[in-house]
Amino acid sequence: MILNIPLPSQTDECKELTEALDTASPEQRLNWMRGLSAKELARMYELAEGGIRLELEHFHAGPGDVVIHHGQNSLPAFNAFQKRVVDNNGVLQGYNHQTMAWITGPGHFTLSQDEGEVLFDYIREPEHAFPEFPPLKKNTSGISALVYGNMIDRVRRVSKHCVIGAAFKKGKAMNAWFMLLREGESSTSN
Repeated sequence: MILNIPLPSQTDECKELTEALDTASPEQRLNWMRGLSAKELARMYELAEGGIRLELEHFHAGPGDVVIHHGQNSLPAFNAFQKRVVDNNGVLQGYNHQTMAWITGPGHFTLSQDEGEVLFDYIREPEHAFPEFPPLKKNTSGISALVYGNMIDRVRRVSKHCVIGAAFKKGKAMNAWFMLLREGESSTSN
């Protein structure tokens, strides 16, 4: 079955995207996501505002179990990545797994709830390393400071597997968006 997932710019309601993405196979969702432009990611972020509540549980599994979220961002290059998240002894933390990490650093972050959205906080960095993740490196040193310094990502739910986020530095929108697809099943439903 070939499923037609509309582009965010082709709809006025997030519900249409939610239904299509929930029905799609993991491969269909991933292929669709990889084709989204910065304009489409920005539109999806708008559509998801005030929609389905996003819970922290979406991003992790049991303690010590790493959950991979495949990502696509609005940068012109190096825009495919993963965010890997774990409950590390009660602290939800993650890092950016991507090809440029040798230059930018892993960008470790913590996760927290903010109303119906989730924050990926690069300012409040994890205090304890997780053995399967790269060693902790400050987001305020070297080139990491340019990429992750003073940054918080604000993330909204689109569907069972899909979330959309926007980056903010020092509280100001960076006009940078990203979409994440959870690998496997989310522990929460719509």
